[in-house]
Amino acid sequence: MKFSILTAVLLSFTGLCLAQPVEDAPRASVKTVAAIESELEGHGERVMGNEVLHWSTRLEKVENCRAEFTVRATSNLADPTVRVESVSLSLGALDPNGIELQKHWLQLPCSERSQCIFSTTTCSQKSANGIVTDCGTASQKRVDSFALQFDGDAESAQRLQTALREAIESCRQPSRVTF
Repeated sequence: MKFSILTAVLLSFTGLCLAQPVEDAPRASVKTVAAIESELEGHGERVMGNEVLHWSTRLEKVENCRAEFTVRATSNLADPTVRVESVSLSLGALDPNGIELQKHWLQLPCSERSQCIFSTTTCSQKSANGIVTDCGTASQKRVDSFALQFDGDAESAQRLQTALREAIESCRQPSRVTF
């Protein structure tokens, strides 16, 4: 009797140890990530004046539901200045229903207004005689939202908003486990 109970318990634990998550697709699908990259490639640039101010927003990568964006802003007033902001965030920590379309950006808020977005900004300036210098120390900050800059194309903004919501929702889904 003791032997059959012990055997049943051991078989139960063996089954639990062999359980593995089912991987139907990557958390943020390749198709969704490609849609975000494509929209930013085609509409992630914004120029004001005759190249007086130039923004460029790019999705660098998405890995395990962590997204990295780069925002490059160039100002050609007086000495040319380049500010590069590297933004890192967890897609699952964003509020998909809080994404708001503004004139030239999508506002991406964190759920429950937590500070889930980390950014680092660097700055360099080129003098008239061609010398490039840092115009400040790199600054790091945590914030509760990110303004995703683009050129203002309404149709592109709608596609970008849809793709971002899909990526956020897929990263908020729990992993399934089979036995």
